[in-house]
Amino acid sequence: MKGLLVLLLLTILISPPSLLYEDIPHENEIVGMEGIEVTQDIHASLQNGSFRIFYPRCSSPAIVERGGEFTVILQNFSYSSVDVKISTAYEPVVDEFYLEVEKFYGDEVVVRIPDNVPPELYNLTVIGKDGGEYFAKTEPRAISIVDAIDGNFTFVHLTDFHIGDPRGMKVSIKETIGWKAAKKCVEEINLLHPDFVVITGDLVFGQLYPFEYSFEYRTLYEILQQFDVPTFLCPGNHDGYIQCGQDGFKFWQEYFGSLYYSFDYGDAHFVMANSYDWPSKNRVGFSYVVFQWGGYIQDEQLQWIENDLKGSNAKLKVLALHHNPLWDTTNDSLIRKIGYKGRKELLSFIELYGVDAVLAGHVHYDDVTILNDTIYITTTTAASSLDKEDAYWGYRLIEARNWSIFSYNYKEPKYSIPSYRLNVSYLSEQKAMVKNDLDMDVNVLLKFTIPAEHEGKYSVKNGKVVMERGNDNLLQIYVRAMIGKGTEKEIGIELL
Repeated sequence: MKGLLVLLLLTILISPPSLLYEDIPHENEIVGMEGIEVTQDIHASLQNGSFRIFYPRCSSPAIVERGGEFTVILQNFSYSSVDVKISTAYEPVVDEFYLEVEKFYGDEVVVRIPDNVPPELYNLTVIGKDGGEYFAKTEPRAISIVDAIDGNFTFVHLTDFHIGDPRGMKVSIKETIGWKAAKKCVEEINLLHPDFVVITGDLVFGQLYPFEYSFEYRTLYEILQQFDVPTFLCPGNHDGYIQCGQDGFKFWQEYFGSLYYSFDYGDAHFVMANSYDWPSKNRVGFSYVVFQWGGYIQDEQLQWIENDLKGSNAKLKVLALHHNPLWDTTNDSLIRKIGYKGRKELLSFIELYGVDAVLAGHVHYDDVTILNDTIYITTTTAASSLDKEDAYWGYRLIEARNWSIFSYNYKEPKYSIPSYRLNVSYLSEQKAMVKNDLDMDVNVLLKFTIPAEHEGKYSVKNGKVVMERGNDNLLQIYVRAMIGKGTEKEIGIELL
């Protein structure tokens, strides 16, 4: 009990007080990408002509080629006409583009990306218009524009982010305070700059003090905005407890939307499942005391997963969820020992519909198992306690070639990339030092800004310019650089 009180006090002390009582910015309550259901409570809150963006969102973004089209799905949209624009997300040089509306019917708007839009991560703004009345809604980091989508790409598997979890103090008190370990993963992943990130649950803790979800989800949301690449999320058990009248999944739906969905990246199909799909009564907890934290998938979601996999002709199929279906979770229970419901059905679907890889977390260590040509990948936690002697904080970089998983281990036979081994220090707006203590070479992306009058009047040190974006005052320069294993290199812009 004394240890619990110490952890509680430490958590309160390290919680930024300015965030504790801020309003939740998103209030969508949704069950899935198909069969959208908006509850009466949400309808009651939609006043003064407001509407909501259901898709795309920062938690399930659209990745679109320049010149390509995508569909915006809205809720409670009652305006007679619509404008859609995108603007660069959290960048010093802001580009803004209005998109061509190709179709507009009900709550769906089909829009096309202009050919001249620079490849970047963008906020999405929808403007409803009816006579002289206007109402705008913005979803940050919802659109990623790329030059081309092909079968050669990289993505990061990140899991067990655990914002609000004090158990990381057993690994490092210093790096747990202020959620530094989680933020460090974001910094390193931005440097590696994969095509996207898949996060498989336990993004918050929800198991310490009353009403903590109000703080943790808000803090999580703000940390996720620091990602400079698209992020796709699915929930874990810690995200969905019911504590002191707060249902974690309602917060999830308010901030991130669907509890399960799927997306395509070209000919790669990703199913983002909810493996903590317990009935409400089984998700109840009282601080550290929760009754069930194992896997459970109800029949409705199982049917959706089967239909989704059956309906996909993708060359690469990936299932992402929190609990690895290879492992039963009967012991993840306080009193009533209930096994992983839906696990056998999932394994059957995986084999029947040719799922190439399964991504999971939950156990806070690395594991790779290959069964019937399917790679089952479990990645360690980013910031919480470690449950094996060889475990460490980290994330996993996965490479696909020709629509097939090519590499997924930092070190054989199972290990992910350890965090705190790749570091960048910006010495100025035009200079950075990158130190790579990993046992592999890394290709990093850095961004520098210079005065606009120096356009065409600079040179690059130890890197290659891949893009420029500018306005009347600033020029933002994107530089790729290869950093050898165990080396340190200064990358920068020199003005002429």
